[in-house]
Amino acid sequence: MFDLLIKNAKIVSSQGITDGNLYIKDGKIAAVSTELLADKSAKEIDAAGKFVMPGVVDEHVHIIDMGQRELGRYELDSGSAAVGGITTVLEMPLSNPPSTSLASFKQKEERAEKNFVVDYGLYGGAVPGNLDEMYKMDEAGCIGFKAMMAGSVPGMFEVVDDGQLLDIFQVIKELDSTIGVHAENDALIGRLEKGLQAAGRCDMNAFFASRPIFQENEAIQRAIYLNSDPQCRLLIVHVSNPYGVKMIHKARSQGNNVHCETGPHYLNLCEEYGAKIGPYMKFAPPARKKSLTEMMWQQLADGMIETIGSDHGGHLRENKEKGWQNIWQAGNGALGLETSLPMMLTEGVGKGRITIEKLVEVMCENPAKLFRIYPKKGSLQVGADADIVIVDMNYEYTIDASKFKSYQKHGPFDGFQVKGAPVMTLVRGIVVADHGEVVGKPGYGQMVRPIK
Repeated sequence: MFDLLIKNAKIVSSQGITDGNLYIKDGKIAAVSTELLADKSAKEIDAAGKFVMPGVVDEHVHIIDMGQRELGRYELDSGSAAVGGITTVLEMPLSNPPSTSLASFKQKEERAEKNFVVDYGLYGGAVPGNLDEMYKMDEAGCIGFKAMMAGSVPGMFEVVDDGQLLDIFQVIKELDSTIGVHAENDALIGRLEKGLQAAGRCDMNAFFASRPIFQENEAIQRAIYLNSDPQCRLLIVHVSNPYGVKMIHKARSQGNNVHCETGPHYLNLCEEYGAKIGPYMKFAPPARKKSLTEMMWQQLADGMIETIGSDHGGHLRENKEKGWQNIWQAGNGALGLETSLPMMLTEGVGKGRITIEKLVEVMCENPAKLFRIYPKKGSLQVGADADIVIVDMNYEYTIDASKFKSYQKHGPFDGFQVKGAPVMTLVRGIVVADHGEVVGKPGYGQMVRPIK
């Protein structure tokens, strides 16, 4: 007997859509059939012709929690992920203490084990002077590593220089791991910010001006050059502009093991929205001109952008509100767990910019492959974890950040209209979110480790 049958489904993979039924046993996909099987199932869910896709693997999440529970909480923000159709959260190492040593990594693992509603992987940090600890964290099962070329968090997570990054890339190659790099030019940003502040500029447009495209792309190109010899698995995270995408795509086509991530905020927000949304869309790199976002949608459809990450990161509302008067006083980051999939369904699939097969490729399959958890995660193959999202493309609503399940309740997409959203999320065959409500329990989530 099967534990669960999901019937009358339009089952989506990157290769196509199949009308059929999914059978689940012991938390795994046990059978996929176009016809109903004779074997009984303890429970049934009728998808009624809706799309059924693998759970989203969000490779870029900052819940923080550790030491800064005023910013995010594993038990609440992972519930927000469940509502948003995300079944595997890859949690970044920026916390207090940061995950830059085996001791702090194990401390985070212990806390996460008790609180996550969905499954999760934990990054290790790659910072100046911790190469030995990287080996230890890898052995402990860290999902990958994060390094920053700009955006230092003093006392928590320091920027690496070029020589340090070169050494880190060599370690990543030896470990057969994956590293996400925040690619911006720290010195140029500092110089531009100082000049703008000296001129009395503290508006949202000043923030855009402080981080122009050329400084981001200089750092992207530098990371690519530094990786040309070690050939480590390098992911340039949150790429904000189409010229950076082209650089990465060209390098990859020439054999460099470099990959490109962008986020829903770079596809669906633009500089022109800055006056209205203000500090709630202060994130780094910043949003670009609308004409450039349209170019990136086409690059996504063409396969030049490989993955989508939310870059979810909470700040106190009062911190963000300071930005209306002085943008430099507002933190960089925006919440995205609950809005990433709905925005991509609405603006991407619903408006014909991408197919739902492409969405599954970049939000489910590719992240799982890059971080070596495929096909356990990111697929609906027989034997895979039964991480499943039922999507209703006719479901219309207005995003109301005050109703988010995360600890912080604000975000740049507050007030946006949505048509197309997840209505049910399952992790390992158990329903964890149902029509916008969290029904999974903290502590149900399990840590995922790379398949070596």
